[in-house]
Amino acid sequence: MLKKMVLNIGGVFLVLSAIMLFASFSSILLARLLSPNDFGEFALMRTLILFIPPLAVWGQDIATARFFSRNDARRYRWDAAFRNVLSVTTVLVVLGVAVAWFVYKLEAAKLAGLFIAAVLLSCIILFSNLMRSRARYTEAILMLNGFRGLFFFVLVIVYFSVGITKYDAIFGYIFIIALVAFVDIGYSFRTIGRGGLKVPKEFYASGLILMGSQMAVTIMTSLDSLLVPRILGYDSLALYAAALVPIQAFNILGRAGKYVWVPEFGRNERVRFKLLGSALFFVTLGFVLVVFVGAKPILHILYGGKYDHGVTLLRVLAFVGAGRLFYGLSSSLIVGRLKKEALYYHLRINIAAMIVYVITLYFMLKEFGVMGAALALLIVTTLRMGLSYWVVYKFKDGLKETI
Repeated sequence: MLKKMVLNIGGVFLVLSAIMLFASFSSILLARLLSPNDFGEFALMRTLILFIPPLAVWGQDIATARFFSRNDARRYRWDAAFRNVLSVTTVLVVLGVAVAWFVYKLEAAKLAGLFIAAVLLSCIILFSNLMRSRARYTEAILMLNGFRGLFFFVLVIVYFSVGITKYDAIFGYIFIIALVAFVDIGYSFRTIGRGGLKVPKEFYASGLILMGSQMAVTIMTSLDSLLVPRILGYDSLALYAAALVPIQAFNILGRAGKYVWVPEFGRNERVRFKLLGSALFFVTLGFVLVVFVGAKPILHILYGGKYDHGVTLLRVLAFVGAGRLFYGLSSSLIVGRLKKEALYYHLRINIAAMIVYVITLYFMLKEFGVMGAALALLIVTTLRMGLSYWVVYKFKDGLKETI
């Protein structure tokens, strides 16, 4: 199991690294070409587009990976189940767009684009998790994140054609999401058969349990980029977005690991949790040392001195990235393998952490400016990591390996 898992993670890591490298090029290019205010405005729209869909699919993305990793999707009418999920998702997207309009007073064209992008990205999330449940991880990660990398090439074409404005960036991003969504849907219907069995209520029920955790995680992942422009302005969001680019290595490894860990833990009774944790420690230590020591030259090279004042911010975010990696391992075991009682504990922890984060982030931003966003993240990440490992050890009796 371990060798197969490492190979799968390695494959996903390589593919995701290539995708996120081009995604980082997009941020670097826009940060260099646009004013801090315009780059901050684009960063807000991008955050909203990525923020609404994980909430709107109401936990059914993880339920898809969990249920169909244990049950052959080809025996079920998964397409009918997805239609049910997406009908609810569309209503939730409308609510999300309405909230975005109320908070940020977005113009009509941006609201329409946000609605289209959020619905189609929800489709991408669902169909990629269906492919993920089939252990076709490389294809699944391309389906889920391909638009991030393709966006760079759209920017390059537009730049050499007419130049780039914030509107080119925003609507180019939406266009790429729409294109990838239609490709993903068509590919899934062609490659995964559909049987006659109705998807049981267990599928939706497990998703509803996981929805709370997913909501908390999504909010904790994006709330900083949503509050910074409201409290500090677009210039501060531009600095924060620029500092997030160099720590993509942590995010890439974390996504690759979690993408494989959840279904693999689900289909294999024996796990090698200690060994995985030890390996993750040494990899993470290397990442942290590189970012901590090289923070100043990294920012200077990427942005030509435009965001050199973000050195301390970047160093704090490196420790946040490390904590998220370890949380990803423990939470994957909880979601993928442990019994339902553990899921309830996981849900309570994430909701409690979300509440702590909202309060801490608000006061930290008021007190420390944009640095407060990184400090609040560090506090809540450490809290979630510690409590998730406590849940793993509390329910370790359900595992064949002694943790």
